[in-house]
Amino acid sequence: MDMSSLLLDSATIEKHQMANGFGSGSRHISQNAVSSRESSPPRVTRLQSQDFYFSDGNVVFLVERTLYRIHRSVLGRNSPFFRNLFAISASAEGKDVEGSSDENPLHLPHILVDQFDAFLSTVYPNWRPLVPSTDALINILCLATKWEFASTRSYAIELLTSRSLSPVLRIELARAYDIPSWLLASYVELARLRTPLNEADADRLGLPTLLRLGRAREAILRQRFTRALEMPKNDFFDIPATRHGSCWRSMAKSLFLALKNGERAGGSDEDLLDDVLAASRRLQDDEPLCQSCSDMHLFRARCSRWLDIDGDAAIVANIFNL
Repeated sequence: MDMSSLLLDSATIEKHQMANGFGSGSRHISQNAVSSRESSPPRVTRLQSQDFYFSDGNVVFLVERTLYRIHRSVLGRNSPFFRNLFAISASAEGKDVEGSSDENPLHLPHILVDQFDAFLSTVYPNWRPLVPSTDALINILCLATKWEFASTRSYAIELLTSRSLSPVLRIELARAYDIPSWLLASYVELARLRTPLNEADADRLGLPTLLRLGRAREAILRQRFTRALEMPKNDFFDIPATRHGSCWRSMAKSLFLALKNGERAGGSDEDLLDDVLAASRRLQDDEPLCQSCSDMHLFRARCSRWLDIDGDAAIVANIFNL
């Protein structure tokens, strides 16, 4: 998913000269007004939302060609932005203010119906889907952040944290909507890749981030090679390492070959231990491991400790000042 498709980015707001996703409050939206996202005939038929047009509602929104009549109290209870907006409109009682009727709704020209439906489903919990889609959660996060719905924003962040998002998209969302806790793991995932980013992802991240990722990749790879040439600590084999000198030499050679092959062929460090295992098997005839060290489960765990893969986060955090 490209961030250019998400709601309420700075370019969209600037294009429509909006604040918090709304058009100017002083401009009357005529019956002929249409969404900037579509081309429509001069006169259009407005439809009432099937789920969010309440007969006792007291504020009306227009999204594309759909009218929403909802409750000020529901919006104002959860959002300082809407509380202030409604306080201002209350001072203009007796005037035909935007949002007061179907003929003069509050117009949201840059939002689509399914996006506004997804947001309102969190404001009216009875309409909340059991498993919102990832796209819906991103739309909810966008609107909740812009309109200061703290609990709704937390709900979207919690569910998105467990979703499988690309590291580039997660970084974009973290930057746009102030979610610093997402940054480190995403930067680490990118720094462990040894294949170049494609041009589109590179453009989305920007030059400063690309330069830091390059430094992080070099630092991590340098640490890998350094570890490959060092004798493991005494507790690496769970017994004194000196008793397994030939095993260590075989494992070091396997690791060095895996690093070199990975550097040439690309791939990620998630596959590194598998590559070390494969290289070790190829060396078994000339430099066999003892029975303990050849155990695949123990081999993987020991290599992971030896390489200090968990230490990658510290390297990346230092480079990105996190």
